[in-house]
Formats: sequence, structure tokens, C-alpha cells
Amino acid sequence: MNDCYEIHAIRYGYLAGRTLSQVLIGGLAGEQGERQVGVAYHVFVLKGPGGPFVFDTGADRAAMQARGRDLTVPLGEGLAELGVDPAGAGVALVQTHLHWDHAGNHDLLGAARVHLQRREMAYAATRGLADPWLRAGYDAADIARMAARIAAGQVALHDGDVVLGPGLSLHHVGGHTDGLMLARVRTRRGWMVLAGDAVAYRENLARRTPFPHLFHVGDALAAFDRARALADHAALVIPGHDPEITPELITRLD
Repeated sequence: MNDCYEIHAIRYGYLAGRTLSQVLIGGLAGEQGERQVGVAYHVFVLKGPGGPFVFDTGADRAAMQARGRDLTVPLGEGLAELGVDPAGAGVALVQTHLHWDHAGNHDLLGAARVHLQRREMAYAATRGLADPWLRAGYDAADIARMAARIAAGQVALHDGDVVLGPGLSLHHVGGHTDGLMLARVRTRRGWMVLAGDAVAYRENLARRTPFPHLFHVGDALAAFDRARALADHAALVIPGHDPEITPELITRLD
């Protein structure tokens, strides 16, 4: 089919030392045993009929080091390896939400047309910065940069679900943040869902237990249902931070 996309993952960073109980709200609820899971940081790239589409802009070396994370592949290098010119006029950016590890690297993708949920911008710039618990996920400089891009006419602010073209749609789910969205993508294997932080780890979906850092528990639970309904099968729901989601695995799945 000519509306199929290739999906590529750039693993730009990693954090060791996280355990399974730390990525499940409420922990392991009395279960015995514990295992290390770590945190993988990804940017996804779609190549296809309407692309390339870059999903989020990750974080730069300074932001990662400030938070004790390892930068493994600078985003510019990762894009270059995929043959994507970050300054190219034909590149589109899907900003799933505005957390620091998704909305950095301000020197890249400056000419890209941006797709963002209106309520994510409103939430991030107000309650997201004002509340100490929620503020930990945001960097004010990232939000200011997005405001400047809105003022420059570079941002399409969406209210809910939107079809970007044949084989690609964006869906507002909220939960982790108020304006979080995921993507439904047609691939040669069928409909795949880039769940991003709506499903941080496969364990979150399998156990129906959200990742602890979130805005609304009910919306996070509903996001699991939405992700599963939009994908042809569970293996095609791609978590955002699971180290098991390697670039090689994505290539085999799409």
C-alpha cells in the first residue's frame, strides 16, 4: 500500500538503575522480587507518503547531564544517520507533549511545521509550571520556545484527534499530561500506535497500571484502551521509554 510508513527509533539517551516498581504507580503491590528496567529516551521518525515526520525533539546534552542521564546519540547525528535534514523545509514535527525530555534541542528542526495539542500548551504554560509536582516534568525555556514558534505561525494547534494524511493520525489522550497525544500509523505489518508516554513501558499496558508521573489517572487508564483499540494487535503498541523497544525491533515490526 502506498500509504504505509517506515518507523525508525533514535535512542538518544539512557538512565540505568530504575526498577520495575518505580515505573508502576503503586509499585508492585505486594509482589515478591524486583528487577532492573532502566529508562530509554527515544525520538521516533516516520518516513512515508507525507514525511518525514519527527516525533518530539528529545533533550540536549546539557539537559540530560543536569538530570543525571546519559546522552548516547545527539539528535542531530541520529537524524543524519536516517537521511533526515533537520533544517529541511519538508520536515514536520509532532510534539506529543512538552516535557523536558521531549521538547529540547531548540537549535534543530527550526523550520519544521509543528503539530501540538492546544490544551498541552495551555496546561504546560500555566498549571504545569505553577504546581511543584507537575513542574518537575517541564523546562520553562522549552515552553517559551514553543510560544515563540506559535507567534511565528509555525505551529498547528489541534483540538483533539486529527488526520495528517493517509496512514497517519494523531489522537489526544491526556493522562500523563493534559495535552498528551499518540499516533496511529499504517505500516506494512498493519496499524501501529506510537504510544509515547501514554504507554511508557509494556508493563504499564499489560498490568493496566500507569507510569507514576501523571496529571490524571482516569485519562491515563483510558489512554491504554485507546492505544490498544487503535493498534491491530498489542505487539504494535510501541511504548515510549521501554529499553526493550530498540531501533532494531522497530525496524522488524514496521
